[in-house]
Amino acid sequence: MLMNRLFKPQSDQRLYHYCSAESFRAILESDRLRFSDINMLNDATEYRWGYSIFEEAATRLIKRAGVPEAVPQMEIAFFDAVDDILSKGQQIAHPFISCLSLDANSLDQWRKYADDGRGYAIGFLASSLQGMPISLLEVSYDREVQVKEMMVALIAVHSRSSPPELPLQGEAAQDAALIAAYMTAFKHSSFASEREVRCLHAISLERIKDNFRFVDPKNGAGTDNGAAFDNKVAFTTRDGALTAHVDLPFTASDGSCPIVEVATGPKNPTVMGNVFLFLGSRGHSEVAVRPSGLPYR
Repeated sequence: MLMNRLFKPQSDQRLYHYCSAESFRAILESDRLRFSDINMLNDATEYRWGYSIFEEAATRLIKRAGVPEAVPQMEIAFFDAVDDILSKGQQIAHPFISCLSLDANSLDQWRKYADDGRGYAIGFLASSLQGMPISLLEVSYDREVQVKEMMVALIAVHSRSSPPELPLQGEAAQDAALIAAYMTAFKHSSFASEREVRCLHAISLERIKDNFRFVDPKNGAGTDNGAAFDNKVAFTTRDGALTAHVDLPFTASDGSCPIVEVATGPKNPTVMGNVFLFLGSRGHSEVAVRPSGLPYR
């Protein structure tokens, strides 16, 4: 089931954010983590990949390929109704993503996301992140697993009523919208080495005449851990392209911070003592600091 994508951290489990030295400084000074528009992430196929999984799962269910006899026949009109919700998914709940990893010392990620090894990996206590207005999703890289999870999810939506009311209404429509959100945790197998746990924050779109703008219903509210925030969507440029992002606070109202570890990249030139001094200047007295130690030239 797609619910399998929900990440359930073990006690003291850590998740790592690989970043450049400048991003490391900005994160520590702001106590915020940046979430980017899913359409502008490094992998241009991010959202389209999940939709291709839906198409394959729907095709198998229509053709009854590998479908148990107990599962009722599902009409094309039902899948069209789900497709209508998926196609509007980004208007209802537009995904903003921040990427973490289960891997504490990945040479591939040092190279790709931490300024070719000159940056940092920030270790977060996973359970402490659950107070943020996000969903933690463990990414699947196995296409067959993805298709089967999608098939189970579609069968569950179909079984909400018999026959299902079209267009989808109520809980069935909500379940279909959930599919749109959770399928962002499906990625191509070529990214499997990243072992990603995806932080998902959804923001709505509001129509303004012939245009749209981002509107976050949580804007100005508090997080589950009691921290207040103003998560205004901003735009920056990256490689000449406009990119939407939102910076969400991760420090709780009692001042506790989920950062428990910092690693310096294999080509990071910073004197280790300066890392401790910087952390101390930000009030972090119990953060473990270590070099990557990986050989990398």
